[in-house]
Amino acid sequence: MRFCETVGLLGPLSLHVTLRVLLAESGTEETLFLRDVLTDLDGARYWSDWVHVEASHASTWADTAAILATEAMDILLLDPDLPDSQGAETFRRVHVAAPNVPVILLVESSATSLAERLVRDGAQDFLLKQEVDCAPLARAIRNALERHRLLAASRATSMTDQLTGLLTRPAFLTLANRDCLLADRLRQRMMILVAEPDGLDDGARPHDAHRRDLALVEAADSLRRLAGPAALVARLGRSRFGLLVFDTEAEPVEEIRARFHNDYAIAFGAAVFDPRHPVSLDALLEQAILNLRPIARHAAAVI
Repeated sequence: MRFCETVGLLGPLSLHVTLRVLLAESGTEETLFLRDVLTDLDGARYWSDWVHVEASHASTWADTAAILATEAMDILLLDPDLPDSQGAETFRRVHVAAPNVPVILLVESSATSLAERLVRDGAQDFLLKQEVDCAPLARAIRNALERHRLLAASRATSMTDQLTGLLTRPAFLTLANRDCLLADRLRQRMMILVAEPDGLDDGARPHDAHRRDLALVEAADSLRRLAGPAALVARLGRSRFGLLVFDTEAEPVEEIRARFHNDYAIAFGAAVFDPRHPVSLDALLEQAILNLRPIARHAAAVI
C-alpha cells in the first residue's frame, strides 16, 4: 500500500506503509545532507513506527524523468535548477511527466520569488535549502500529501458540481482555507472573488431552466479561462461562483481584479487577503459579497 493512499487515516494500523520519495538535486554536498535527513526521517518520531521512508535520487532532469516514468513515487523533492533543466521549465516538465506526484521545491534564498510563483502554479510547498531539517521537512511532506489528497478528492464526483464541473462549495471552502494558511505563511497576498452572471431568471418553465443551465455552463467556462489553471474556481450557490487567485509579480491582485471586471456579463466582488492584516476566509467571502457590482444586487442566489 502506498503512503498517499493512507495519509490522513485515523486509528491503529498493523501494516507498514512505504513513503517513496524522489530527491532531484545535483549539488554533491546538498545531496548528501538531504539524503541524511531523509534517512533520519525513516521510523522517526516525525512519522510513526509504521511508516518507512524509501528515498531515490536523481541528479539530472533526464534521470528524474526516467524514474518518474518507471517507478511510483509519493512525493518529489525538486531543485528546479538541474544541470539539464533550469527554473520554471523544470517544474513544467515535472507537471507534464507526473501530474499526480506532489512537489516540494528545494531552493536557495535567492530563488524565493521563483518558488512562490511555482507554488501558485501547482507546487505544494517550498523549503530553503539552508533551513531543511527533519522537522520542517516532515511537516512540509505531510502538508503536501494532505493538500494533494484534497485536490485529488475535489476531482471526484462528490466534490465536483455536476452541471459546471467546478468545485462544489464544501470543496472550495476546504481548499481555500488551506490556501489562506499558505498565503499567511508565505507572506503572500491572495484574492477572493465572488461572481454572478447577469440576467439569470428563476427558470420557471422547462425551456427557461434549460437556457439558464446553458448560461451557467458558459459562465463557468468563462471563469475558468479568466482565472487560469492555478486558481480555485467553484460554484457556491445556484448562480453564484467563487474564485481564489494569488498575487504574482507579473500580475498583482489589483490587475487581476481589473481584468475580471472587464467581463461585463458577469458581476464580480473582490476581497484581498493581506498577510500584514490577516482575516478569516469567512470574512473575505462576506466582504467580496458586499463588493459585488450594483447590477448583481437583484440576484436571488444566497451563499
